[in-house]
Amino acid sequence: MIGKLRKRIVLIEEDDKLREGLSFTIERSSNYFLVNSYKTYTEAIKLIHRDCPDLIIIDITVADMDGVDGLRFLKSKYPSEIVIFTNVEDSSVINEALSLGISGYILKSVPLPDFIRSVEQIINGGAVLSPSIAKIVLEFFHLNPYTPLSDRETDVLRLITRGKTYSEIAAELNIAVETSKTHIRNIYRKLKVNSKSEAVRKALNDKLVSVGAD
Repeated sequence: MIGKLRKRIVLIEEDDKLREGLSFTIERSSNYFLVNSYKTYTEAIKLIHRDCPDLIIIDITVADMDGVDGLRFLKSKYPSEIVIFTNVEDSSVINEALSLGISGYILKSVPLPDFIRSVEQIINGGAVLSPSIAKIVLEFFHLNPYTPLSDRETDVLRLITRGKTYSEIAAELNIAVETSKTHIRNIYRKLKVNSKSEAVRKALNDKLVSVGAD
């Protein structure tokens, strides 16, 4: 679309073949611009300030630094959305990463076109978990009985954690789009957050919804 700015993406991935494949897939899209790709956290941390990314894609297992430490640094320094693209299914790593406010945790078993569709959801304000990651979260996830949210707001928050848009939430709950927006504003106010990714992090930290459950 004329005048539409392509979203700036940075990739941190040590596997050369996968990094090249991801780079090629991203660059084929008219919606994204691959600003830079890095093989190590060390290189990325040194240079990423020049990239001004809208989204950072990282593997949590880059060998030169503890992945969670690298993630924590990036989240503290840059306002970018971050999506983990990895083979790691360790529950402690998953929950620590989610608690830091990432917008997606997706396994590398997903086909690249599906991964790019997940990136699109995240760029549009959603948050995405691979189904098996959601199941891992659910294994120890017990709902907080002291939620500040109404039942309907909890339904909306649950759909937010699944990456649903305003219109998708409205359709699934059989409500008007403006009503879904009103619920989301009320959720933000009650949880003292300002974005969908912050709401997802709060939902996980405070155990307000069953993420991934039908």
